[in-house]
Amino acid sequence: MKNGTSKRISAVNAILLTAVSLLSIAAIAIPSAHAASPLLPADQCDAETGSEHDLQRNMSFRPVATEDLRIGVALSACREAYNQGSGPRQTFQLARVLDAAGQRAQSMAMLEEAVEGDHALAMVNYAVMIGERGDHEKEFALYQKAAAAGNILAAYNVGVAYRDGVGTEVNGALAAQWFARASAAKDGLGAFNLAVLLDEGTLIPEDNRKAAEFYKLAADRGNVDAMVNLGLMLESGEGMSPDPEAALSMFAMAAKKGDAFAQDKIAPQPVDTATTASIEPSEQASMVLAKTSRIK
Repeated sequence: MKNGTSKRISAVNAILLTAVSLLSIAAIAIPSAHAASPLLPADQCDAETGSEHDLQRNMSFRPVATEDLRIGVALSACREAYNQGSGPRQTFQLARVLDAAGQRAQSMAMLEEAVEGDHALAMVNYAVMIGERGDHEKEFALYQKAAAAGNILAAYNVGVAYRDGVGTEVNGALAAQWFARASAAKDGLGAFNLAVLLDEGTLIPEDNRKAAEFYKLAADRGNVDAMVNLGLMLESGEGMSPDPEAALSMFAMAAKKGDAFAQDKIAPQPVDTATTASIEPSEQASMVLAKTSRIK
């Protein structure tokens, strides 16, 4: 960043745990009548708990976001499927709903069992849990195995591991490769973090033109930080010709999503004329909003 502008790195700079979110459920209603469903328990489990991040899920059913899980129905179906000897997919899905129900220890046990059955997304989520316990070498090994199986979250996490030295040595070139792989699979965070590497130029050679391209890709996928950083590059002409109108458009997109910095950019706070009256015009021109609130 040769113009000295401080850009945000990421609100998600740690290893991701997207598929297993740690929601706390105060009360869980287990359905009393389970005969209402015509599906077998394994299919009912697939229908209630399939994750969009799971390439091994039952594609006959639409994926279910964590916040949309029907905890009682899902627990009943997945537990019955598990007791009937279902495979690694339903075991992972039982782990997923157990975690959503706040039963983390049981969830981890089910994840470990699903990992033994070579379920890729289970490897990612189990890796996060053992990483929290300090076993980063095993965590990294599981990310690599899941990434080799094609899991996109794992590919992103391998990139983070190489960037931050989690369970392995820091390697900017390999971090960039894995972020690029995640980006190619339409992952917005992969594109954003690759842009940051190119923008900063500390782990890999700085390339502002390519950084802007990946910020644009991430912004198109809804990444707010990418919108802001691309707006700053367009505003200053970093890696491109200055385009104030396009910069304002990017800030407006981020502001619409609630970004405070972008909101200030499109509607700056009024300058205190009493303070600036005694300042020379050339000095006034250099006055900019402080970025202490930027995400690092």
